[in-house]
Amino acid sequence: MLLPKSGWRRLALMGWLLLLLPASGRALPAPAPKPPQSRAVDSLRHLLSLPQTNYDQVLLLCQLSDQLWTQRTDSAAVYAYKALNLARRIGYRHGEGEALNRLGAALRESNLARALEVFQKSLRIAEATHDRALAAQNLRSIGIIYVYLRDQRQGLAYYFRALRLGEELRDDRRVVIELSNIGLAYDLFNQLDSARIFQERAYTLARRLHTPTNYILYGLGNVARKQGRTAQAKAFYRASIAESKQVQHLRSLNFAYVGLATLYQQQGQADSSIYYARLGCQAAQTNGFLRGVLNASNLLTQDFKARRNADSALKYQSLKILMQDTLFGQEKVMRLQALNYREQQRMQEAAAAQAALKARYRTYALVAGVVALLALALLLGRHARQQQRAREALEQSLAELKTAQDQLVQREKMAFLGELTAGIAHELQNPLNFMKNFAEVSSGLVDDIKGEGPARSTGLEQEILSGLKQNLQQISQHGQRATSIIKGMLEHSRAGTSQRMPTDLNALVDDSLRLAYQGLRTKDKDFSAELSTHFDAALPAVTVVAQDLGRVLINLFTNAFHAVQQRQRQGADSDYQPQVSVSTKRVGNDVEIRVRDNGVGIPDGIRAKIFQPFFTTKAVGEGTGLGLSLSHDIVTTGHGGTLTVESQEGQGTEFVVRLPA
Repeated sequence: MLLPKSGWRRLALMGWLLLLLPASGRALPAPAPKPPQSRAVDSLRHLLSLPQTNYDQVLLLCQLSDQLWTQRTDSAAVYAYKALNLARRIGYRHGEGEALNRLGAALRESNLARALEVFQKSLRIAEATHDRALAAQNLRSIGIIYVYLRDQRQGLAYYFRALRLGEELRDDRRVVIELSNIGLAYDLFNQLDSARIFQERAYTLARRLHTPTNYILYGLGNVARKQGRTAQAKAFYRASIAESKQVQHLRSLNFAYVGLATLYQQQGQADSSIYYARLGCQAAQTNGFLRGVLNASNLLTQDFKARRNADSALKYQSLKILMQDTLFGQEKVMRLQALNYREQQRMQEAAAAQAALKARYRTYALVAGVVALLALALLLGRHARQQQRAREALEQSLAELKTAQDQLVQREKMAFLGELTAGIAHELQNPLNFMKNFAEVSSGLVDDIKGEGPARSTGLEQEILSGLKQNLQQISQHGQRATSIIKGMLEHSRAGTSQRMPTDLNALVDDSLRLAYQGLRTKDKDFSAELSTHFDAALPAVTVVAQDLGRVLINLFTNAFHAVQQRQRQGADSDYQPQVSVSTKRVGNDVEIRVRDNGVGIPDGIRAKIFQPFFTTKAVGEGTGLGLSLSHDIVTTGHGGTLTVESQEGQGTEFVVRLPA
């Protein structure tokens, strides 16, 4: 692109600005010590007040938007719009691309769909003008959006493309940013080893360049906290806070405050957690960083609920809900738009390849002779290969769509089956109730006939009446069992419909144990057992459906009490004492619950069948065979965990529930 008349002067001014100011997004400044943020903003505004060319004004407005982005996103958006309007008015394509990138950064927290559209426009301008630095900037910006949407594959793909461009440009400051972004993405998806490797690479390179490390320190603090290195995590967070204050970067200040508050919450230090979470919330609100407000208000809601401070908990829960409505409502739409965007991108690439081939055909057609024919043959062969690759890509895309369609159809079938099961169960309840009621009434009538009849009816008639009463009792008993089975079918059809919430697992286990024990004591007042609990005091809050998991625990405890009661009734050991124990503990990234009894145990021949629907070892009328099946579905399908059993016949049984932490 040709420079205007004042091009050399503008190049010199741009060089001075690049030494003074960081690039868009999370750019790191030049090695020289950076003055306070307000002084940089004042300097830029002073330059704008001086006579400048339109090209220089566009670049100054973009740099001013960069500086304000770390303080107030609404102000950053105002200057980005000014730069964009001016660049379009004078036909300055590079300036238009730069302004679009700044505008996307300012819109990213309030309108993800609009931000992605703006970044795509800026990326197309960068590709058309062969501006690899601007292309790398937009690849990073688009990657951030996909990471927000929890699309790990797409987000990391854009990050690594930006990293490759930074390395090709030999722009070490850009490479530092890309390495740290990749580390933060791996941290978000709990791939801690990879997160630590990239953050340490970024930190080493930043120290060599003498550039700020506030974001890198926060990322290292997150990894240390999740790996249990508490002292190192605190040191990293505090260093990030100090550096963020020095460069007046409110976003990284929010991240570091929230990270430190999370660490104190995990240690049970509620006062410190509330203090730093409030500071993080204040920094995010000042900046207009909605995701930071959401993270801080979520922590504050949990802390005030734990302290039973209802007013403050309600205040921050309302703020949290407002942020969720603003952010996550857009993300649902964005997931669909992301799929559509990938498909459009493939089609655009195929169309561009075909257009390039046609242009080459027209050019080579002007060349006479064998050289032109050979060139045309080569191009036709290349065209065929590209068409083959495009066809393979389309076939792969079609296969993915068919797979997704099959999954949706399967889910619809399962939902329909649940509704059908519930409907059948409801329809069967009424006739079963009538059958049981009429059996009881008929049994009473038989007793009346036997009691009121003359003494001579003691022969065959009494025998027939006794047999009839026994048959009626069998009808009532089996009807009651059918009612229990229907109840279990209804529970199956209702499983997994509640909302997941962070839950104190120790309290839930203890309540379920007491409830199951008192329930059995109500039926059999002579029964007693020794209860033993071993709870991990450092167990974190686990996000589960408390109602469904409570049903699982009550079922496991009830089975344990039934097993020890059955062994006690056998009377084989006069010194036998029924015992039921339960323990909780953290195992890696999981939480484990163990329920053990010293009852009759489970024979090896039937142990593999206990989780099958309608399979039971209990006597008729005592079980439906749906309890363990329903429990297995709730733990594995509903919560992504495992439910296993270890048993020795005549010695006892132990059920192990493992849930993701």
